[in-house]
Amino acid sequence: MKLKNPPHVPFKQIDIWNNFSKRLLSASKVELFLDYDGTITPIHKTPSETILSSDTIHILQQLIQLPNVRVTILTGRSMKDIRKFIPFENIRLVANHGFHIYMDGNEWIHPDAESSFPKMHQLQDILLTALKSFSNVFVENKQFTLGIHYRNAAKDTPIVKELTKKNISSFDPKLVITEGKEVIEVQPPVKWGKGNAVSKILKAHPYPHNSLKIYIGDDITDEDAFQVLKSSGITIYVGEISETKAQYYVENVKEVLQILRMIIKLRTHNSSHRLIL
Repeated sequence: MKLKNPPHVPFKQIDIWNNFSKRLLSASKVELFLDYDGTITPIHKTPSETILSSDTIHILQQLIQLPNVRVTILTGRSMKDIRKFIPFENIRLVANHGFHIYMDGNEWIHPDAESSFPKMHQLQDILLTALKSFSNVFVENKQFTLGIHYRNAAKDTPIVKELTKKNISSFDPKLVITEGKEVIEVQPPVKWGKGNAVSKILKAHPYPHNSLKIYIGDDITDEDAFQVLKSSGITIYVGEISETKAQYYVENVKEVLQILRMIIKLRTHNSSHRLIL
């Protein structure tokens, strides 16, 4: 069930942060799941511009060095693409909305996604032809999924969306079409997403009962992960929204980084104290 207007958790909400701090201090281990675009780095006009700041890189570096804290970055990007932006080996990566996972030095690809690679290439050619008159539209081939970015289409957005969906359905009506933040995503016809990827990771490395799972994300593709962790973790949506399955929300990347700094502080000192604001 989606919550309307979940609580905002800025740092002035002392009661909420004291509750978070107690859970972080008492947890034997922490599983931290972070979406990439719009969560730990602001969204830009094109995907190639969305890079991590030096401050965010430093924060991630501190997080992955903490004992009993495991960090996973999740994204709709391809694995090849996200590796260019995440300069660490000792971190887990979930690409293509969950279809491609890098964990413990090994890669896993959903078999249905792997078999869809030729089809996605064919569909890319079709969409490039159909949308060639719209120079500000970018068709991104992520091997196992496609992303049609129309952020810069301006007044052409309605016709771009209509043409895109029409061509996808004509090519293969079984393909799954979802909409993100000014992007249309095309996925293989299989029920799989970030929530499934989170479950797969947690089953591969089960943690004690008193471990804490935290998921922070900003898009509709994060909703199934919020659902998976609704009874066992802390789930936070990033941005303006009226309905979400997340328990809380923050306004922007800046507030996400505040949360990550708090995790570093509490897990580093690991002493029983109230958060000083």
